[in-house]
Amino acid sequence: MRMCFDLCHSHSVACRLVTEPCEIVFALSTPRIYKSCTLLEQKGKEGTLTFASRPNDAYKRLFLATLSSPSLSDLQVFVKLVPRSYSRDVHKHMADNGLAPKLYGYAEVKGAPTAYVMEYLDPSVWQTLYQLSKPKKKPRKPTVSQLRGALQEIITALDEKSYVHGDLRSNNIMMTNLWT
Repeated sequence: MRMCFDLCHSHSVACRLVTEPCEIVFALSTPRIYKSCTLLEQKGKEGTLTFASRPNDAYKRLFLATLSSPSLSDLQVFVKLVPRSYSRDVHKHMADNGLAPKLYGYAEVKGAPTAYVMEYLDPSVWQTLYQLSKPKKKPRKPTVSQLRGALQEIITALDEKSYVHGDLRSNNIMMTNLWT
C-alpha cells in the first residue's frame, strides 16, 4: 500500500512539473555560482552579474552577461572563466593600449575557475583570428601585412613591460572585420 501511494504521489508531482509553468531565474547552461563580481576601478565595490547565454560558436568558458552596479547602468559584458593563473595587470596594460577588451572586474569562488568580466565585443565586428582563417566566405578579410602589423603591435605592447603572453594563439587574438 505504501509503495502504491509513493508511486501515485511521484506521478502527480511529475505531472505538475510538466503542466504548471515554473519561473526560470537564470539562463540555462550558464555559470550560476557567479552572482556578483569585484569591480576593478571601484576598489571594494561589487557589481551584480546576470547571465544571458553563451555566444554562438563561442569558447566553452565564455558567456554573455549584464553587469550592474549603482555607478554603472546595465552593461552588456563577456564573462570568461579561467581555471589557471591569469594576469589582470597584463590584461589591463593591453586594454589601455587598445589591444584587449576593458577588464571590469572578477569573481572568485573557492574550487571554481575565476570569472573575468570584460568589455563586450560585438561578434558582427570582432572575430578571432581562428574564425577569420576559416574557409567561409567573409567580407573584407585582412591582408597578410595588416595581420603582421596587428600582431607586431601586440608584441610591442607586451615588450614595453617585459610581459609574456602565456597563451598567444589564434583563438585568443580578436580582430575587427572592418578593415579599411
